[in-house]
This record gives sequence, C-alpha cells and structure tokens, in this order.
Amino acid sequence: MHSLQGALKMKNKRSAFFLYIALYGALSITLGGCVNLKPKADPVKLYALGPVNSAVDGRESGRPIYVARPHMPAYLDGKHLQYRSANGEVEALSHARWAEPLEEGVARCLAEYLIQPNGKNAIGFYPWPDRTKNGLDLYLQIFKLGVFENSEIRMTVSWELKSGSKTQQAGTFQSKGITWETGSAESLVAGINLALAQLAEEVAQSF
Repeated sequence: MHSLQGALKMKNKRSAFFLYIALYGALSITLGGCVNLKPKADPVKLYALGPVNSAVDGRESGRPIYVARPHMPAYLDGKHLQYRSANGEVEALSHARWAEPLEEGVARCLAEYLIQPNGKNAIGFYPWPDRTKNGLDLYLQIFKLGVFENSEIRMTVSWELKSGSKTQQAGTFQSKGITWETGSAESLVAGINLALAQLAEEVAQSF
C-alpha cells in the first residue's frame, strides 16, 4: 500500500515538473517575441507653409508691415490638413499634419512673401508682438480656403492695411488658377503657398 502511494506521489511530482517546464518555455517564447518586436515607422508627415528656395531681399521698401493674426474659418482648426470640398463636406488628408497652428503658418508665410525681392519690408507677424510707430498692420479675414470643382484650390480674403486705427488700404482677394493633385498633401501645401504669394503681390502693389 505504501509502495503504491509513493509511486503515485512520484508520478505526480514528475507530471508537475514537466508541466512547469512546458509553461516556462511557452512564457519565454512569448516574452522573447514581445521584446524583439520592432517599432513601426510613424507614417505621419509634418508640413509647413512658406517659400523654400526663394531668395529674400530684406531691404526696406516703403513703410514696414506687421502681419496680424489672420481670422480663419473654424473648419480649418486643428493639426490635420483639412479642406472643404465642392459639396461642402470637410475632409482631412490622412497621415498629414501641420507643423504649427495654421493661423501662425499663414501669417509667417505671407510675411516671407512680402519681403521677397522687389517686395515690401515685413517687420514681423503673429504671434510676434514686434511693431513700429510708423509701420502698417495687415489684417486678414479668410472666408474660403478649400478644394472645389475641377480640383481648384480657392482662397477668398478681405484684407486691410491700417496705421493705428486708420485704414490706409483695403481690398478683397480671390486666388486664381491653382489646381491640386487629388489626395496629395504636397500639392495642397504648394497650392496654399501660391495663393498666399498672389495675395502678397496684391497687397504690395496697393501702395
């Protein structure tokens, strides 16, 4: 009887030992697999407005300009590259984000275009507070910025140059002849850059 009980205990111990070995091996493989997993590359790309290869003159031409905070449509808020389609639907490009708030990018980009060769002397832009007593403040109200029928990028803006509280020049701008490659973030950024370059030229020629 005692021999039978001893044999059963020994058998149970062996079974427990082999079960432990099996569980340990399985756990080691699982943990090893987790440790060796390579992180996936982030597919999101960051984009910023503004000329890249254009030369900057930097000389003063007329009264210096400060580009104030532009007023943007609410549907453009956020980091995503968004646009309004022809049917009014707001869409966002996947894997594409702005590197800075869009209103800051628009102000900076416009200031850069204003100081291109034969341009005006931009002294600052939102959110920088720099202003001069004899300078002009450029205010923008952007009503439309999007991709519409025939894949055309359109921007409609009312602008105003003010000296203190007095308006010096004002106008309404509509971008012209700008198309984009559907679904391309690079094409959308290039189109917005071109629209802002056209706006800067109109403002510069107004005085």
